Amino acid sequence: MGKCYGLFGSCTLFMFSKKGGIKVGVKIFNGRHIANCKDKEFVVFIIGMRINNLFKFWKWIPVFNAMGPMIKELYQNPQWGFLHTEFLFSWRKVILIQYWKGFDELVNYAHGENHSYAWKSYNNKIKDNGSVGVFHETYQIEKGASEAIYVNMPKTGLSRATEHIPVSQDTNTAQKRMNK
Repeated sequence: MGKCYGLFGSCTLFMFSKKGGIKVGVKIFNGRHIANCKDKEFVVFIIGMRINNLFKFWKWIPVFNAMGPMIKELYQNPQWGFLHTEFLFSWRKVILIQYWKGFDELVNYAHGENHSYAWKSYNNKIKDNGSVGVFHETYQIEKGASEAIYVNMPKTGLSRATEHIPVSQDTNTAQKRMNK
């Protein structure tokens, strides 16, 4: 089975396989599991858009549509340092939580062809009209400065970006996972 990605990243309703076709549902891992990341540095990058004027859909749809090809490109090129993305909807926002091997890899992609084209297009066509906004936040996580636990969950978030393993005696508390 090939690695799967959703429309814009991880999706719990359906997934598209890189081999083609749709995969319905995800595997649930019963019990307690962790993201094995205590010895890794990584970057969490949150990027999103907010629809400020629903009725100007011709302004915000191109911004929304620009995300899919970039995420697909990232999953197809793991050598670029991209690890995983989670895709979230709220009333007027679309938010992606991305995991990267490092800040330099993220910046290199941001200056690459596809992202540069999408950013220039946004700035040329939409930037000052107020119909749609974009944002990002970047967090650089040092070794030993993160912990995560998942109970009766599919691989998600950091556990999908790193290694998803069962809880052990050495990792059964947040303090142990943080080496505190």
